[in-house]
Amino acid sequence: MSKYSALAANDCRRIGKDPVLMAAVFGPVAVTVFARFVFPLLSDSMESRFAFRLADYAGFAVVFLQLIVPLLPGMMAGLLILDERDEHLIGYYAVTPLTRKGYLIYRLFLPSLLCLALFVLFFAGSGIAAAQFENVYTIALLGLEAPCFALFLAAYAANKVEGLALSKVSGLLFAGPVIAYFAPARWQLFGAWIPTYWPARCYLSGLAGEHPAALGCFAAGFLFHAVLLCAMMRAFMRRID
Repeated sequence: MSKYSALAANDCRRIGKDPVLMAAVFGPVAVTVFARFVFPLLSDSMESRFAFRLADYAGFAVVFLQLIVPLLPGMMAGLLILDERDEHLIGYYAVTPLTRKGYLIYRLFLPSLLCLALFVLFFAGSGIAAAQFENVYTIALLGLEAPCFALFLAAYAANKVEGLALSKVSGLLFAGPVIAYFAPARWQLFGAWIPTYWPARCYLSGLAGEHPAALGCFAAGFLFHAVLLCAMMRAFMRRID
């Protein structure tokens, strides 16, 4: 464990010096605070002024806001990988006891572990997330989003500047929850190619009491994310070989 603790200590120092990386850690906490305190006030204000109950769309707010949780740690991990690739540290790690495999396990496991803690915080503290068994499925799928996004940045960005620019693509991923919540049933398949569609659909199916459908969405989403993760890994390995 000492080989990982040294790397973790170095990550903490780097995150403390970089505002972008700090935002990736504390941003999901801010999302939970927003859901807990700002969302109810905003809903009451809109109801009194425009007779529009924002609270009726709490399900959509959950699937939309929870998406921010894996994307920010995923971006952080991707930018750290780009930094280390530019500094030729990955090749150095490959000949140390850490090994390249150990390095990649650490880099991909860390954002997933961070997401797990942040999701527990979100579902327990947001005040708008329904308590249901399908939350376990949703958290599992969203936990896979972080390493996928990290590998996407590491595989297709030439450097950290390009990584920051490429991270803007994450905005397209918010289409998944939008389709899952608003699109008619016959148009739902258009969201199937978007990774974020599956955890959103899984949560909403559980919210509607459609437990077999939630389990099916989890199975399909897990398979889709596994294929995506393998594809991103191959693309990244070609980049560093």
